[in-house]
Amino acid sequence: MNETQLAYLEYQLLKLSDSDLLIAWNIRCDILQYMDDSIFNMDEFNELMSGFEPIYIAMRIFYGDFSPNHDFFMFNGYGNLVSFDYLFSHVDFQNFALEISENEELAAELAESELLDLEAVQNTKP
Repeated sequence: MNETQLAYLEYQLLKLSDSDLLIAWNIRCDILQYMDDSIFNMDEFNELMSGFEPIYIAMRIFYGDFSPNHDFFMFNGYGNLVSFDYLFSHVDFQNFALEISENEELAAELAESELLDLEAVQNTKP
C-alpha cells in the first residue's frame, strides 16, 4: 500500500462517527489480540461490572481516573478504570491505518462490516 492509499485509509477512519469508530477499534482489538486497548461505551458499564464485588469496582475507580459522566471508558495497564469523552483523542489513526494495511484479516473484517471502503483505498492513485 502506497503513502497516498494509507493517507486515504486514515482519512476514512477519521470521518467515522464515534459509534462506528468504537466498533472498528474493538474489532481491531479482537483480531490483533490487544484486549487491553478495548474501549467501552459508558452504557456497557453495568453489564461489564456485574458479578464483581463492590469493593473491587470501588478500587478500580479510586486508583483509576473515572467519571460516570464521561461517554467512554477503558481499563489502564493496572486494570483500573479510565474514562473520557473524546474517543478520537484515544485512537492513533496513523498507526490504526498502518495496522489495517498490514493485516488482511483486520482489513477484511472492517470492509465486511462496511465501516471502511477498502476498494476505494486500493483505487487511490499516488
